[in-house]
Amino acid sequence: MPVFENHTGINFSENKLQLVELSYKNNLFYLENVDQAIFKENVTLGIQEAKFVGVIHEAFNKIISKKPLNSKFVSFTLPNNYFNIFEIPYDQSLTKKDLLQHFKWEMSILYPDCDKDCFLVQHIEVNKSSVRHENKAIVLALKKDVVSAINLFCKTNNLELKYVDNAHLASNAFLYMGQNRSHGEVIYSIYIDQNFSSFAAIEGSNPFYFKAFKSSGAGIFDEFDLVINRMRDFKLNENNVKEVIICGQSITKEFEENIKEKFGVPLKRINPFERLQIEGELKKSPHVTAQNHSFTAATGIAIRII
Repeated sequence: MPVFENHTGINFSENKLQLVELSYKNNLFYLENVDQAIFKENVTLGIQEAKFVGVIHEAFNKIISKKPLNSKFVSFTLPNNYFNIFEIPYDQSLTKKDLLQHFKWEMSILYPDCDKDCFLVQHIEVNKSSVRHENKAIVLALKKDVVSAINLFCKTNNLELKYVDNAHLASNAFLYMGQNRSHGEVIYSIYIDQNFSSFAAIEGSNPFYFKAFKSSGAGIFDEFDLVINRMRDFKLNENNVKEVIICGQSITKEFEENIKEKFGVPLKRINPFERLQIEGELKKSPHVTAQNHSFTAATGIAIRII
């Protein structure tokens, strides 16, 4: 049984569906397909399941009509606004089951209009890093009916759903690929999306801070000021911050320069395809040559080992 089988990553956002299919041959990862389809109208959170599935199905059919998939495995990433994201303290002595119940109880306090039992929950313990020592967790909660709708789409198309994840977290798969980092090095990761972007601070492979915020104009730089101040609250040694990596949608050179000036460290725009084998006409695709940074989420979830 191979470690990696052909795997398709799909990033769903408010206005488009992006698809990346990968294969593994001769000990190398190959890019088999990369494409996107723009929705006729923006998809708002909370639409009925039938319409949600229909939008995905129509966009998916547009893409595979040009090049059918060779994979039955598929995984999805979703934008920040599909998740309730919060940070809370927790008791390390709790069992896994009790910890889940604790997170759901906290969510019922923070979001009293939500039914806590209708969510799937994942968490990140911030004290895995050397920067923070509090027993706190970053919690991301996703409504079960969203996953159910995605699973319905997959079954309708004879696909097997493997993972559903946050677009930014999936994009962070490229943080340390092929990189040799010294102990204590910190990377700032920024994901830009249409309506809700996010910032993460990561030591090694351990995130110790995550914040999502609206992507509205100049206000996004006010958000960056807030996260910079938060890093100072942690008494983070600024010399340990080696670079800012950036990925996502609609990133201009001017925006990159402003980010670089704001944080005062080198900036790298992620190209998720740079270590993949690409053959034939796919090499000339604008998605590969000019828009690659926008496919980090779909590629990151596709490269996850099955």
